[in-house]
This record gives sequence, C-alpha cells and structure tokens, in this order.
Amino acid sequence: MTIHTDNMSTVAAWGEALEPRWYRVRVSKVSEETSDTGNPTVKLQLKVQDEGPNLGRVIVDFPSLQPHALAKLKAYYDAVGYKPGPEGHDPERLLDGELYVKTDTEVYQGATRNKVAPYNIRSIQQGPGQV
Repeated sequence: MTIHTDNMSTVAAWGEALEPRWYRVRVSKVSEETSDTGNPTVKLQLKVQDEGPNLGRVIVDFPSLQPHALAKLKAYYDAVGYKPGPEGHDPERLLDGELYVKTDTEVYQGATRNKVAPYNIRSIQQGPGQV
C-alpha cells in the first residue's frame, strides 16, 4: 500500500468542534430530518471556505422547521439572498449558497459541538461581524 505524506497529527478528528470565530462557508448539503425530540428540522452541512487548517471542514447546523421557530432558517435565507413570501419556502434553495457564520460551542450529550446562533449568520456582502 502507498504511504501518504500527510501529517495526521494536525488533522482534526471527525466531529471535533472548531474554534469559536467567524467562518466563510458554502452550504454543501441540505436535507430535512426529524430531531431527537420528534420535531422537523433542516440539516445543513456548511463547508468552510477559509484558507488555512480549517479549509474543507464541515459545520453541521439544524434550523427548526416548526412554524414558531423559523427565525434561524430565515437568517440563512436572508444571508444567501433568498426572499420567500406567502407562497412558502424551500430549504433546498440554500444549496451552494455562500455566507459567514460565527460558531460557538456547546456540550450536548457529553460531546462538545459547534453551535450557530441566528444573529451569527451574515451575507457575504455584510462580511463577518466582530469576534
């Protein structure tokens, strides 16, 4: 078998939380799912576009599809320039959109993971906010 010269000691473990800061990301996958509590959500995979050690890393976020909790999903829509109205909305329209998100971390079931708040989602034109 071929020996590859990548330094594996510098590669982050799968699912390891990123440093809390602003990242330029591209929405690489969108799917509708059901949360652990049985609520409808959208699973977004956000691929980091920034040069450096985090290039290509994936941030996963789960905005709610419940009618009373659509603010986070709307923040994503606004950031990519999608402005749905009374006709309804389609989360798939986020696919390939580029935007900025600021991650924080939280502990969920013993694991540290990334968290994106609705006020930490910005368009490319707005640029990243203050750290």
